[in-house]
Amino acid sequence: MQTRSGNHAQGIDVSHWQGSIDWQKVRAAGKSFVFIKATESSRYTDDHFFTYLKGAKAAGLLVGAYHFTRAAKPADVKDEVDHFLKVINQAGGMSSFDLPFVLDAETKEARTRANVTATVRSWVDEFKRQTGVTPLLYTYPSFIEGYLDSSLADVPLWYAYYSNVPPVNKSGWKSWQFLQYTSEGKVPGISGNVDLNEYKGSEAELMAVYKKGNDGSESPANNHEVPAWKESGRQWLIDHAGISSDWKAEDPVDIGTLGAILAKFTSRNIDS
Repeated sequence: MQTRSGNHAQGIDVSHWQGSIDWQKVRAAGKSFVFIKATESSRYTDDHFFTYLKGAKAAGLLVGAYHFTRAAKPADVKDEVDHFLKVINQAGGMSSFDLPFVLDAETKEARTRANVTATVRSWVDEFKRQTGVTPLLYTYPSFIEGYLDSSLADVPLWYAYYSNVPPVNKSGWKSWQFLQYTSEGKVPGISGNVDLNEYKGSEAELMAVYKKGNDGSESPANNHEVPAWKESGRQWLIDHAGISSDWKAEDPVDIGTLGAILAKFTSRNIDS
């Protein structure tokens, strides 16, 4: 996996444990993004979620939301996904968030490696079925080693890695999107410890990928939520036709893109 860099964008993740937060001070301290705990299991909602979301957005941070899973088997995940999405909708819907949504998998209710892996896969697939997008997976090295296998390596990783030694590839994962590097950070505007994170690129790159508008609102070209069927179709083309992940569901299929799709499948038919 890639190493940390002093040029990488810096951020935090928070839950009710952080108490009252002065978000303007957090932003002034150079933090450009935050992941906020929204839900846990199939019923719990973090009682600071909505307040944190409002404050962070007003201060100009890019925001994401995460769900802490307690699912013990694949059959449990639909209730969790339904609960998470219900809370996200109460917060203004998916378009109110900048960063990817996150599945936090770090406890062992599912017990065995095979069952934990199957349960995480079911969660990811159910979320994608309902929304058309793949969530990030938050987890840590020993949990991957003991409970997750390489069949999940297609799920983008938010990696909790607390070491100065460069991280090695782990069970199929060769890179991380976000890295949580300590749980004992100190940030102005927050009393006590807070998790510190960095993005895989610079703040300018982070903003270029995720920011919707200078005021935190969506840009005029993207002022509507993309239907799930369009996003699902986009992801299929990325996975199966080799289309760039930079291509968005609302973008027109120009002649170059169409030609690339046709060439891909013409080649497959000839080869077969």
